[in-house]
Amino acid sequence: MLSWAFRHELTKRRDDDRGPRLGFSPVSPMFRHADLGVRVENFSREPGMPAAMGEPHPDALIVEAAVLELARFAEHRFEGDLGLLTNLPPGQNEHAAIGRAMSQLAATVQIQARLSARPTFVNSPLPAAVVGKTGKPIICMLRTEMRADAAGILRPHLVEERCGAVGANRYPNGAYCCIDWDNPQTILLERATYAAWWAALDLLAHELKGKLETIAVLPPAAAQRPWAGNVDGSKPRRILERLASPPPVVHEGSAQRARRAPAKRGAPVSTRRSVPPPAVELETA
Repeated sequence: MLSWAFRHELTKRRDDDRGPRLGFSPVSPMFRHADLGVRVENFSREPGMPAAMGEPHPDALIVEAAVLELARFAEHRFEGDLGLLTNLPPGQNEHAAIGRAMSQLAATVQIQARLSARPTFVNSPLPAAVVGKTGKPIICMLRTEMRADAAGILRPHLVEERCGAVGANRYPNGAYCCIDWDNPQTILLERATYAAWWAALDLLAHELKGKLETIAVLPPAAAQRPWAGNVDGSKPRRILERLASPPPVVHEGSAQRARRAPAKRGAPVSTRRSVPPPAVELETA
């Protein structure tokens, strides 16, 4: 519903789409894409869709008004456990993260609707190789060196040093690749953005219920906390299933004879399939 409204209907408007502006002037396709969050096909001709497409659907205008009203929740704060800290190290402030996400709630919903996508997130921190200036992983190893301590006595110390390969993809014994883990604060902010987006969809489903002429608004099918194991709900069944026409009946014997029969030179080739004559029952006196 949101993608339909923001991608296909509101772009028919002749004036500005009243969406959140990021300060870029639409002077090139690149800035136009960054500004609207979606590629504009008719750059340098006229803004939006051609006039022949007509005006936006009234339901799309109602949806847009409801999305813009989400700005009233910018200062809303939650209490208690929010379920954002699954598989994250302790010490993270989930309430600060959700507060930041709520301050951008209306803009987040509009951007994701234009992209026709969900906010991205990472289920848990993942390791990645630390690379150097050349783009290759950094390989190190521990060496033992004799160093003087505070009392001036030489003692063995472990020192981490970089090491190179001793052959084709061969490294000294004890060498290891340095790894770096995803920042848990970044993961928490991504989860908070997703949670706020899901809450906005649920709120819109309640506020728009019965207000649209052509769309029956349903609760979000997306999982509420996918990082905690929640899965997407099933999609509703179509009211009118696609009616497929039955395949034509072809007599196997006639089709095989037609394929084996040599075509006469110069004769038109028929593409019609032969169908056996209907069976006729003879009445007996």
